[in-house]
Amino acid sequence: MKKSILFVLFILCMNYIFSADLLSKKTFLSDEDIKKIDNGEIISRMYVKIDPLKESTDAKINIIRTKYNDENFNDNEIITDEKGFIPYELNNDSKLKFYNILSAYSLLKGMKYYSRRDGKVLKLVNDCYRVESLSGKKHPDIVYNEIKPKVANMFLQKDNKFGKLTYRSELYNEDNNFVLINVNLEPITKLLFTVNDKEEFKIYTFFIYDEEKKGFYYYSFLVLRVKVDLILKQGLFGPTAFSNRLRAATVHLAGLIGLNWNDKLNAWKGIYDDYKKK
Repeated sequence: MKKSILFVLFILCMNYIFSADLLSKKTFLSDEDIKKIDNGEIISRMYVKIDPLKESTDAKINIIRTKYNDENFNDNEIITDEKGFIPYELNNDSKLKFYNILSAYSLLKGMKYYSRRDGKVLKLVNDCYRVESLSGKKHPDIVYNEIKPKVANMFLQKDNKFGKLTYRSELYNEDNNFVLINVNLEPITKLLFTVNDKEEFKIYTFFIYDEEKKGFYYYSFLVLRVKVDLILKQGLFGPTAFSNRLRAATVHLAGLIGLNWNDKLNAWKGIYDDYKKK
């Protein structure tokens, strides 16, 4: 009898631990967040450690830890995040299609973003393709015929802000949820400065499927180390630029599944439209 009770308690304990580790919209979203998102809002926040342009929306942004991002990001000089909802009805075919879109790096070519400096929408990604090493040799996208718990790839992106960037990309599947992690594998340079070391520019996106609403609540965040204070003091790396990068990725993904969200490209419309408005 005693052994039976201990066994039951063990099973209950393991079930609690396992269920607590599963992703849900409540992992990242408060009730107030969900209310705003359900009303059509995309919630954006941004923080920069040295902020001469007074652009930070928050004095601190705490990133919720999960098994996918179990590290402390508080030391990062730039942090931006975004929360929203993307309508997309899942079935076996559409789920595999979404999975392949997330791992088709060539589809990132042509991504657009809102440039504050130019006060208009410009192309962000000039070219993008899968690679198998830092040598940058071009390889075709992999088209998967089944969804796996985890796949890892590398891709090279040429954009008009940082030039050539090579990322390690990890895509996880958890039931109807997906987690996409892109980590830059080379230091970023600005003018004559080396801004950071490799693997110090990271973008995480969590797609949490809601069966009732037929779509994904998503939480995306970008973290960047900037080890040259002068760059921040001169306002050369403003957080709005990185917040608009996150928004560009959201709008581009929406377009790939048939949604026209081009009017949402400027994450700070009416607030940080250009360098003259704040």
